[in-house]
Formats: sequence, structure tokens, C-alpha cells
Amino acid sequence: MKREVVVVGERETVTGFALAGVGRAYLHSSREETLRLLRGLLREEGVGLLLVTHRVAEELGEEWRRMVREKGPFPMVLRIPDRTGYRPERDELEEMVRRTVGAEVVVRREEE
Repeated sequence: MKREVVVVGERETVTGFALAGVGRAYLHSSREETLRLLRGLLREEGVGLLLVTHRVAEELGEEWRRMVREKGPFPMVLRIPDRTGYRPERDELEEMVRRTVGAEVVVRREEE
């Protein structure tokens, strides 16, 4: 089954992903409306990767974090920076790899 990439965020990020070819890019409008949209996307079988901007995820708060914890293996959910960037306290991608692989993957550049 082919799965889609979906992005949810503020205007600049959504526009950028749409211009890059992501067919499903949704603009965050209100907390309630975005939570309703995301509930549906988390249940859609055709969604493989759900990208949510950091600011939107923070605004959605604990209800969003609970939805992500309780979902199945698909879609994969990642927070992404918006135009202002962000420095997360923990690296969500690293954490996802650790849970999936069962070990920490360390990449180091060897000295030449």
C-alpha cells in the first residue's frame, strides 16, 4: 500500500511543502479544528508520515501528545521546525530510532 506524507503547520511551512510536491498540506487555524483534523489523519490508513510544526504541536499540548502515544505504528509522526526553527529538549527522531531498533545509533566522523 502506498502511503502519503502529510504536513500540518503555519502558512510558510505548509506553502513550502506544497511547492515541494507534498499533496496534503494543512494550515493550522485553531487548536480545536487542528486537533479534529489530526485525529482523522492518525486514523487514515493511507497516511505514512505526518509532519507537524513544533509551534503547532506545542500549542496543541498534552492532548496531542496523548494522541501520538496511543496511535498505532502508522503514521510516523515527526515535529519539524517552522520558519523560526526550534531546539527541542530531546531529539524525537533519535528517540523513534531507539524505540524501533532497540538500541541507540551513534554516528561519528572519524578524524582524518
